[in-house]
Amino acid sequence: MKRYFLLLFFSIQIGFAQTPIYQHFGVDEGLPSSEVYDVYQDKLGYIWFATDKGLSRYNGYEFENFTKKDGLPGNTILGFYPQKDGRVFCIEHHTNSLFYFDELFEGFKTFPYNNELKKHLPPNATVKSITIDQKGTIMLGGYFIKGFIEISNKGKVSYTFDKDLYPEALFSERKIKLKLGFLGNSESFGILYHDYKPDETLFLIPISNLTTSRVNVTKINKDEFAFIDSKLGIVSKSGSVKYLETEQNPIGIKRLNDHSFMVGYYSNGAEIRSTSGELMDSFLPNNSVSNFLIDAEGSYWFSTLDDGVFYIKNPPVKVFSNDNIVSLVKDNQSTLFAGHHNGNISSINNLKQKLLYKGSKYRPAFVEFSSDRSEIYGASDSFLLNFTNKQKPITIYNSRKLAEDILDPLVNVGSSGFNVLQKDSIKYFNVGMRTEDVCFYHDTIFIATPSGLYFKKGDTIQAYHKSPLFTSRLYDIDFNKKTKKAYMASQDYGVIVQGDSIYNISKYDGLTNNLVSEIYIENDSIVWACTNTGLNRIVFKTDNTYSINTITKSDGLLSNDINDVEIINDTVWVATKTGLCFFEKNMIEQKRLLNVLSLNLKEVRVNNNPVSAKNIKLKYNQNTISFKIEAISTRNTDNINYYYRLKEIDTAWTKTTNRIINFPSLSPGTYTFEAKANVFNNPNDLITTYSFKISPPFWKSGWFYSLCFLFFSVLVYLFFKIRVLTYNQDVFRELIRLTIKRLKRKEQFLKFRTNGGDYKIPTHDILFINSQGNYLDIVTNKKVYTIRCKIGEFIDQTPDSLEYLRVHRSYIIRIDQVSSKGKNWVVIKDHKIPVGESYIKELDKIQF
Repeated sequence: MKRYFLLLFFSIQIGFAQTPIYQHFGVDEGLPSSEVYDVYQDKLGYIWFATDKGLSRYNGYEFENFTKKDGLPGNTILGFYPQKDGRVFCIEHHTNSLFYFDELFEGFKTFPYNNELKKHLPPNATVKSITIDQKGTIMLGGYFIKGFIEISNKGKVSYTFDKDLYPEALFSERKIKLKLGFLGNSESFGILYHDYKPDETLFLIPISNLTTSRVNVTKINKDEFAFIDSKLGIVSKSGSVKYLETEQNPIGIKRLNDHSFMVGYYSNGAEIRSTSGELMDSFLPNNSVSNFLIDAEGSYWFSTLDDGVFYIKNPPVKVFSNDNIVSLVKDNQSTLFAGHHNGNISSINNLKQKLLYKGSKYRPAFVEFSSDRSEIYGASDSFLLNFTNKQKPITIYNSRKLAEDILDPLVNVGSSGFNVLQKDSIKYFNVGMRTEDVCFYHDTIFIATPSGLYFKKGDTIQAYHKSPLFTSRLYDIDFNKKTKKAYMASQDYGVIVQGDSIYNISKYDGLTNNLVSEIYIENDSIVWACTNTGLNRIVFKTDNTYSINTITKSDGLLSNDINDVEIINDTVWVATKTGLCFFEKNMIEQKRLLNVLSLNLKEVRVNNNPVSAKNIKLKYNQNTISFKIEAISTRNTDNINYYYRLKEIDTAWTKTTNRIINFPSLSPGTYTFEAKANVFNNPNDLITTYSFKISPPFWKSGWFYSLCFLFFSVLVYLFFKIRVLTYNQDVFRELIRLTIKRLKRKEQFLKFRTNGGDYKIPTHDILFINSQGNYLDIVTNKKVYTIRCKIGEFIDQTPDSLEYLRVHRSYIIRIDQVSSKGKNWVVIKDHKIPVGESYIKELDKIQF
């Protein structure tokens, strides 16, 4: 006990550097080299890198590398020089060859006057400045170039400001006369070897050091410039120069805004400095940072000479420590307290951490704040510690979580129960099952367990299953005394809310996961939910609706596995399994503005073969089509949703995260492929389309059908004319009979009068007719009707005369009722009907 008591008062002050969360890209990730000189973002959002082994372009998914075989004059590219006309110029260092590409990239183009340029560039020169005016004149300046080299749009090369006062003197002896010249009309800079006088077009920077190949000038605002001779300096339009004392000589500078710039150092990282020289931020302290970019989404890119590229996806998110912190709470003075996984307990104030208790690395430590007592408590190593009043530690075994509003009167949960404060003593209540959390809900003690929600009634524990939602495993319960609502973290149903009604908020509603491990109530309208797939902020509105914002690793967090969250003023502190990070709350609102920068149709494949033409017409068997689409948002690559459809056959859009859309075995037809994309469902107007047509096979075309019909008609005609009509009239008659029967599918009726009544019977019920002199017996399936009629007149009176055949002077049969026939008889049902000798040939008309 004495050991713990002493440790409670022994605190260690620890200072932490708040570092960004870096993502590293090197050769293993696809860069062609670890030696990267410059970084640039084009109009479509692609990030370009200049290296000693070619150029590289990053789309958020992978790197696309370009070398001599892709049209570069060489592979050592030192920088990008974007121009107002949309062209981006580069120079290959070893061949001193200029080339360029357009912002809407369509390949590399060689500068047509490179041969003339090489005649005027010293072999040891390094071009550091390239600008083009409205007339197409190029101005070059740099190391070992006297003044500027000017190349007209016709290829004429001349020098500007190239006088040399001491052409025979050693370079070191000329330094007192050297100046940096900045051409305001072209924003080019170069080294001047003559004591020129400044004018409206030429601004002079007097320097105190010999220049190196790192020489650079960047205009910060209309009155101030940052420059490198070999040191870092700031100069004003008035001519006053101020050198900044830095640990290492700089190797690159870049303007950020009118008040600040970035400077990179060899083996000493990068800094952001104000124009007054004040250090505002620092990065990568052990790397050689050659250049820097803030991209269109506010992310930071650092190119280095020794370790590829470093990327800060969301600069506002800072890492405080890499400790696994499981519990966070704040006091009334906005001091943050943290319970560590190794049992330590610490406080954080003004971005400085103070160790309050050193754990034995046996169990995690937890912290909680008592609003009634205004006291901070911690639980570690089976002890309850008061960090406000420094009271003697209280023994509480197996603490798994401290209760909300501790000692009021709930204390904590253990493995299978919870502690309650009773008359200044701690009493343990055995729940009889694993206990996750305990909370007062009005006058009832709610207990979160793996079997759902339970409550304490007297000295017994009962299930509180007023809703099926409460049968899920629960991890945390928090109660808002003002709104009278309880919020529960569940395993299956996300956040469960109990107030006037019971409902849940799940992944279906926008949470990152249905498994929620911790709830944090920020105020009456905002609740945070921690999951192992990110952090969720739920904003409840006055109309009983709510909105959800998610923050994940793709937004810059250290990890998606969130232990706890705490809000202090406008700062959100997030404890993850891999460390503690923090960011300003307004970052969440800024996230709503994020979207894709561009949408491009990268490739179309037909039967797995790429095609480049538009509005293509394909054969019937060229019907497997795939489209590769690419939306650019390097910061939100994992959150891009693609939507596509074939306009002619789909009214709804299909959603996917895949960039390759496949349509196997499309039917012949005319199609228009449409695709769009967004981030976090934020709308935009970007859409890409592609039209194509798949022709039917010739045997399914209209002309082929017409030809086949004509050919078949001729064959049928010839067949009937030659065979049927000539040789087999009975078959022809049967064919006609069946055809008429098929066409006249409507049921036929025979109408007659007999015995003073009118009758109508279906003709298909008639079996045969038997003559009895002037009377006929009509024999049907059900009955025999006798009518007055001569047998020779009957067939003409029927509506379907082709269905009948006279086979005897006393019998007429219905052809479709004949079941068998012989040489001189036919059988209908059970009646064997004779065939007269003069009617024998009629039997040929009965075809089976």
